[in-house]
Amino acid sequence: MADRDVRERDILIASNEYAYVQDLTKGDIVLYVGPTKISLSNTERLVDFKAERFTPVRGEDGASGVCPFTAASSTQYVVLENPAKDPATKPVKGSNSAIELLQGRRVVVSGPASFPLWPGQKARVVAGHELFEDQYLRVRVYERIEGDPAAIGTERIIKGSEVSFYLPKTGLEVLPDASGSYVRNAVSLLDGQYCVLRGPRGQRRFVRGPGVVFPEAWEEFVTLQNTRVFSAYAMRKDKGLHVRVVKTFEAKAGEQVAPGTYTAGQELFLSGREGFFFPTEALEVLGEVASIPLAEKEAIYVRELATGQIRTIAGPAAFLPDPTKVQVVQRPLDPETVKRWGLKGYDGKRAPAITIPPSYAVLVTAKTRREVVKGPQVRILDFDEELGVLALSTGTPKTDAATLPTCFLLVDGNKVSDRLEVRTNDHVQLEVRLSYRVSFASTSGTDDARWFNVSNYVALLCDHLGSLVRAAVRSTPIERFHAGSTEILRSAVLGEKKGDKRTGREFEENGMLVYDVEVLEVQILDGDVDQLLTDAQRSAISSEVARKKEELRLVTEQAKHAVDRAVFEAQRQTQHAELELEAARRALLSAKAEAKVEAVRIEALGKAKTEAEALELSSQAQAAAKTRHAEVEERALAAQVNAFRAQMEAMQPELIATLKSLGNQQLAATLTQHLGPLAILGGESVADVASRLLASLPVGASGGDLAASVLKRKAG
Repeated sequence: MADRDVRERDILIASNEYAYVQDLTKGDIVLYVGPTKISLSNTERLVDFKAERFTPVRGEDGASGVCPFTAASSTQYVVLENPAKDPATKPVKGSNSAIELLQGRRVVVSGPASFPLWPGQKARVVAGHELFEDQYLRVRVYERIEGDPAAIGTERIIKGSEVSFYLPKTGLEVLPDASGSYVRNAVSLLDGQYCVLRGPRGQRRFVRGPGVVFPEAWEEFVTLQNTRVFSAYAMRKDKGLHVRVVKTFEAKAGEQVAPGTYTAGQELFLSGREGFFFPTEALEVLGEVASIPLAEKEAIYVRELATGQIRTIAGPAAFLPDPTKVQVVQRPLDPETVKRWGLKGYDGKRAPAITIPPSYAVLVTAKTRREVVKGPQVRILDFDEELGVLALSTGTPKTDAATLPTCFLLVDGNKVSDRLEVRTNDHVQLEVRLSYRVSFASTSGTDDARWFNVSNYVALLCDHLGSLVRAAVRSTPIERFHAGSTEILRSAVLGEKKGDKRTGREFEENGMLVYDVEVLEVQILDGDVDQLLTDAQRSAISSEVARKKEELRLVTEQAKHAVDRAVFEAQRQTQHAELELEAARRALLSAKAEAKVEAVRIEALGKAKTEAEALELSSQAQAAAKTRHAEVEERALAAQVNAFRAQMEAMQPELIATLKSLGNQQLAATLTQHLGPLAILGGESVADVASRLLASLPVGASGGDLAASVLKRKAG
């Protein structure tokens, strides 16, 4: 009924549309190109070309059977399959009978284009390929092209750096990638980056940055972890690079490896350099090797690959293992050994470092040697070394039922406690608790390793000393033992006293020395005997206490009287001392008075003497001063007299006459004024000085009168 509806209705085909109609009697397919109208008859039906077959168009499928033209713009192209044998044949409006097609061929029709498809043709419109400089297309030749010698199947690369827009021509097809995209991105590399391209025969090409890398047509980028760009290996002095030669080559100076010839399969270790390393076609990187930092008292094990020998590398150091020569090995230990060796957080990556506390020692054993290591120190074990294990008895009394495994021997201040049941000479059963002080001392000529000759030195100690204690108690009655148990037990263990010391008990088996023993408790197991001894001891104690009390009272009385005597003697001595002190005080006062008087006398005498000496010195100084002053004046007067005398003697008689005429009175006055000092100086009378002076002057007969006048004036 639906087919009938499709056939009976008229079908309108607009411009740029087409439809296929099949003649049911002949099977021919007619192409109708619009604009037109189709009136289907009973022997015709609309068909569509799908999956290489013509299938009827059914109304219930929602299809109309009318298709638009295949159209491409100027930036598109059409891939047309089964083109017309005669390219000049073009469909016209209306009905078009089927034409002969070139089955299995494809042509590329560049846009702009718009056309219907002949029955049996298929078309695919593809957008033109716009390329950036870092993009490319992969193109394959699917049929021979005139003027192009490339064989069918040949692929080529269209680079964006050469073509910015690409439309293929007939014979070439653009291959999509896995995601269906035609345009592919090239690889952009920065400094320190590289990429790898792989060829069809497994050959590889390494390209370093910076730059844009386009593959060849036969190449593809190697992708690891969704990336095609790889960073070069940064070399540092604390890192190394493990490299393998994959292809024989000869390195020249300036390359990444030292000059020389390298064969395939050879492994190299590059270290002690800085910069970048790029893998090449001949060199591949097996891995980076980081240095292993080792602190003080840390170590690792490495195995020499050439000899298999394992050696220990100890810190402090930054060890860089060469994987071509050595291999870092681990030493796993079971949890029990880790606990026994005192290791915390041990993971096997480091060599066991045994911390030996002070006063402890361990035995380090290997296949051919033994060594005793004393603390405090840290001992790193070699790969073949282990610690000797001691299995010590535990409990009180000591038993082997549950031994304590340990590797550490306490050589100084060791203490072992034990409890023994013993029997006295009179068959009294006792329980004794003892504590032994033990040491392991080095002696000349012996090896300290003998300390570990006995794995259970506690059992040896307790068994041997227990037998000695039992023997000593067995030969002693209970009363004597009860009175001196400590001394008896110490003598049995340590030997008899020699002076203030005991020799101690030494064990030849392992050099163990018991230098002291402490008796912690002695308990009588028989209650009746214990009560008897307790009563006897109580009586003895009571008697002893009474005796001690009387002795104490006697001592108290003696002390009291002694104190009284001492008090009286002290009082007498005090009085005697007071008398002596009073006499001394009086003698001191008398001495002080005499000393004061003597001091006053001495002070007065000293003062008078000082004043007299000062006065004498002052008088002497004044007399000397006056003498010096008189001498000065005398010399001055003598000089004046001599000058005057010389002056007078130099005068001429004419001058005298003139002076006389000027006035005897003036002369007389002058002479009167100066005759006194002259008379004193010469020791003569004024008259004599005047007569002698005037006689020497040329005054003539009037000289006597003048002298008389002078004397008269002097007298007046």
